[in-house]
Amino acid sequence: MRNFKAYGLIASGLPFMVSNGFNAPRSGWGLTVTHSISRKRAIRSALELKLRRAKGTRLQEFLGELMTAVHGGNFQPISTDYSRGDLQCDGLLKDPLTIFACYGPVNAGANATEAAMKTAIAKVGTDFAGALANWPTLKAWKFVHNYVEQPPAQIVQKILELRQQNNTINIDLFGKEQFEGAILSLEPDMIVELVGEAASDEDFRALQPSIVLAVVNGIMQVVDHRQAPDDAAMEVPQQKLHFNGLCAHSQDRIVKGMQNAARVAKLIQDHQDPMLESDLAGAFKTKYLDLKAQGLEPDDILFALYDFSAAGARSSAALDVAVWSLLAYLFEKCMIFEDKPVTTIAA
Repeated sequence: MRNFKAYGLIASGLPFMVSNGFNAPRSGWGLTVTHSISRKRAIRSALELKLRRAKGTRLQEFLGELMTAVHGGNFQPISTDYSRGDLQCDGLLKDPLTIFACYGPVNAGANATEAAMKTAIAKVGTDFAGALANWPTLKAWKFVHNYVEQPPAQIVQKILELRQQNNTINIDLFGKEQFEGAILSLEPDMIVELVGEAASDEDFRALQPSIVLAVVNGIMQVVDHRQAPDDAAMEVPQQKLHFNGLCAHSQDRIVKGMQNAARVAKLIQDHQDPMLESDLAGAFKTKYLDLKAQGLEPDDILFALYDFSAAGARSSAALDVAVWSLLAYLFEKCMIFEDKPVTTIAA
């Protein structure tokens, strides 16, 4: 992972509130809201899932909801109906005048093609130029993105270039760390409203079997059992979490779910449908291979499998526990991801 903090582009705490003299938020930065370590991890998990889903105009909508919660009337959301143009503004703070430009690529920018990267870099330049032309008194400009890791070096380079050319305007990236800083400043009920409820350590210790079965039944209603391979389950080899290239956050959710893997296995084995275990394994194996064939990174595959399992259901701690526990069971039995390191043969 690249460390862009050296460039001054990623804020470690409050993204831009204090240094730029923004008005005090309604209920956000500037106020102290205490969250336990376990709850913070849960919130970060929910935020990452939200950002991965926030492609296109969804990112702009999420930004509008969050900034309104943080800044109240000082933030003005902008419609996503572009039929009359948007003046290169996806949201603005009135005082000091700050224009936000959103870029929400599919799969949070994972495995972007060279053409897609060129488009993203061009968008940084055209969005800023348009904002400067339409809002000549602007004091700050933020390029909002949904990259769940760090932004690509090419975009960082473009931001630095714009800074050098426009040193009277505060130009910044606004990404996962800034979203997190804003989210964690809010009261718990507002956080759940914005990103849904993710499971804490305590929630993982309270698995609800009925929710697990509801998730499984929902999956089996939409898959073609006949085309699903039913490979026999294998025991997970040591180091599987590491050699599959999953990030620390993804590993943490799988490890949390593993404490319930035996209970999930028993639920499935005791089910009235004697073919459920093999059908479920086949459905997930097929989905995994399809996602892998698309060239997605391991973390993106894992979160796609999460969405496949949740099937668009409203987020809750109980659902989060059920889905991660199911994925951990499948992971542990080697029904998803690789069960041995992939070796590369030198040419």
